[in-house]
Amino acid sequence: MQKETILGSLFSKTIYKSTIDNYDSINQKLVTDIESYVKEKPGSVAATTDVMGNTNNANLEDAVDNLHRRSKYKDLFVELSKHVSDFFIAKGYDLEKFDAHFTKAWATYTTKGQYIASHKHTASHFSCVYYVRNDNMGNIKFEQELAAQTGMYIPPTDQYISNWNEFNFASYNISVQSGDFVIFPSELLHYTETNERDIPRISISADILLTMKNGVSTEHCLPHPKSWAVIDVK
Repeated sequence: MQKETILGSLFSKTIYKSTIDNYDSINQKLVTDIESYVKEKPGSVAATTDVMGNTNNANLEDAVDNLHRRSKYKDLFVELSKHVSDFFIAKGYDLEKFDAHFTKAWATYTTKGQYIASHKHTASHFSCVYYVRNDNMGNIKFEQELAAQTGMYIPPTDQYISNWNEFNFASYNISVQSGDFVIFPSELLHYTETNERDIPRISISADILLTMKNGVSTEHCLPHPKSWAVIDVK
């Protein structure tokens, strides 16, 4: 009798995708706000740069990457926060001990022929993207960052793989439409497909940082920002 065989993936990277409630009404307001900004500042928009706000971070609400602090975006981030909670619960995190923080949030406006090149985020634990307008305007893709290997390692290419599956793929495509919300580990390389349509794709990205709740032991974890002190360096 053949013994039971167990095959699994160790240390997997978790990617979350869902659709927020009432996205039609929320998106109408966001499209109006973002496109009005684009019209006011022509030439300032590119697929790989922030499209809204000032670069002077002294005014937190108007800073270029602080959409999460703007009153116009409150409804959106209330909805996104619900999904972030669901994501952490699914991962088994003890939410009695951790706080999650949106540290940055920015919009991208991707016109025909534009795309976002492969990159990763280095100043957060998780990143996310919400699609304000994406009607067949290109998906998000993730790819494995392959380290240098020695010996007889066979790279995952069509030349060597006869059956692509969850144990050998080197890239992963997630189909996204308006109203979809995706969360992923910040260290994952990701990029977008080219927008082939005449209508610009609009998305809002954000970075998420986990800290211990204020007052919880922090020997091996990041303490809450309330316990931090700015160093006066000149």
